[in-house]
Amino acid sequence: MDDLTLERLVREELEWAPHVDAENITVHVENGIATLGGFVTSYAEKKAAEHAVWHVRGVLGLAQEIEVRLSETARHSDEELAHRAASLLRWDALIPEGRIQIKVERGVVTLRGAVDWQYQKEQVEARVRHLAGVVAIDDRIIIRPGSSVPDIAEAVRRALARHAEIDASRISVAADGARVTLSGAVRSLAARRIAENAAWAAAGVAEVEDQMRVVP
Repeated sequence: MDDLTLERLVREELEWAPHVDAENITVHVENGIATLGGFVTSYAEKKAAEHAVWHVRGVLGLAQEIEVRLSETARHSDEELAHRAASLLRWDALIPEGRIQIKVERGVVTLRGAVDWQYQKEQVEARVRHLAGVVAIDDRIIIRPGSSVPDIAEAVRRALARHAEIDASRISVAADGARVTLSGAVRSLAARRIAENAAWAAAGVAEVEDQMRVVP
């Protein structure tokens, strides 16, 4: 697929996405790499635009350069934003209580702490992402698994094989202690994300290194 056709498909997907106002988003595609620019009015919308592009067949990579420009009604003090974020996390049953520290400076939320699973780390960011007033998230949360399995690599291979959306035979898995490395090829950015999530779901995984290529 040529770049002009792919650029048109990316624009169409952004216009189709219900959580994205694509009017002020620019798209440029070169050698299969899509670059998103322009601006949106919330960090949640910026991430929604990114996720929409993952599902476009033919996109080999994504450069995210969208700026968040808050409206006047969405602006809140850093103190208020920090209190709201802390309250949200405190009431979320999926997030271990007392594990996450929050700092806010000029709308940029820095998250620190340690959790047992990647899904908990993702849940923290997902909850904070939708707060009005957030312009960016600096996620420094680390994974400290509470358990391990004798053969992490084999557990990840079995997890990949269970997913209909990916061809597990094209992905190689290597493990060095709690660190898992994925290499090989997937057919889309969305499939790449699914493979990463499958690896993170294995007990004992503390780090996933993604060396996969997108080959439609």
